[in-house]
Amino acid sequence: MKKQQSIDFARLWGYSVGFYGVWIAHIGRQMSLFDHLDASPMSIEELISITKLYPAAVRAWCSAAQAYRLIIAKNGKVQMKKQMRRILVDKTSPDYLGGQFSYLALRSLDYGAFEELFRSGKTRKTMSTLNAVQQATEWDHYAFLAAARRHKKLHQLLLTGCRLLDVGCGTGSMLDKIHKEYPKSSLVGIDTSAKAVAMARLIARGKPITIIKRPSESMKFANEFEIVFLGESLYTMKDKERVLSNCWRALKDYGTIVIMEGLLPKSKHNSAASQLIMGMQLDFALQGQMFMNKKDIILLLNNKFSKTRFEDLGGNVYLVTATKK
Repeated sequence: MKKQQSIDFARLWGYSVGFYGVWIAHIGRQMSLFDHLDASPMSIEELISITKLYPAAVRAWCSAAQAYRLIIAKNGKVQMKKQMRRILVDKTSPDYLGGQFSYLALRSLDYGAFEELFRSGKTRKTMSTLNAVQQATEWDHYAFLAAARRHKKLHQLLLTGCRLLDVGCGTGSMLDKIHKEYPKSSLVGIDTSAKAVAMARLIARGKPITIIKRPSESMKFANEFEIVFLGESLYTMKDKERVLSNCWRALKDYGTIVIMEGLLPKSKHNSAASQLIMGMQLDFALQGQMFMNKKDIILLLNNKFSKTRFEDLGGNVYLVTATKK
């Protein structure tokens, strides 16, 4: 019994330590401390000088970041290890987790609203959510591009030039990355958020990218696109069947729908990735949203699409492709 108590105590202590780790990693990204240390090892005083940040705060962060082994000290200078660079700085790395830390830190600012959720069922759309989602989906964008290169049909369509619709395009950063990778393709993004659309239009300026402010439930495209993409957006939509029906109509014959989504695992306890997504499920409940599972996706697609395929991209994130019947 005492041994089990010790194991449980250590596990829960680790959760407490992990909370601070999230914030140390987020601050290092937000204040560009990691970027400076990645560029060149330097003393803490040199880091203070180059960033022009409050000295006591930088010193405290450096001490904490060393304790958490996010940075190391060597010959009187602090620096990043190559592995930490892949995890915290390099957004193209399959190991990248930096955006997830920032998502968790930014979303935690709004967790005071949980009391209202539990007492009255009141959900809350908050100002931090847009920035938090933008941080969290950076990895997804690069993972999609890597998957598209492996997917013969998608890669060929985008490479030779096709029309792609991004449903729930957010701030447009995914469309910008697709344009850089596949400049011959014509891209359209649709989103309901005025703030996100304004940011997306700035990114799209001077490029073959059109941004439209409209709910996906009311879009009227018909037979216009070879690819319709929903990246971490389907779970946010209340009338999912109507959205997918509109996506079907927007596609040309034999066009491809691409859904990139975090899906609930079969087991909720067997891995750290499963624990993370179940924790995020509570976060999503505060926003009035819920994750789906593979069965939910299949049921939504079956009526209008065929050849449904799931590719596990890691961390319970899947790339789902299907063809218009």
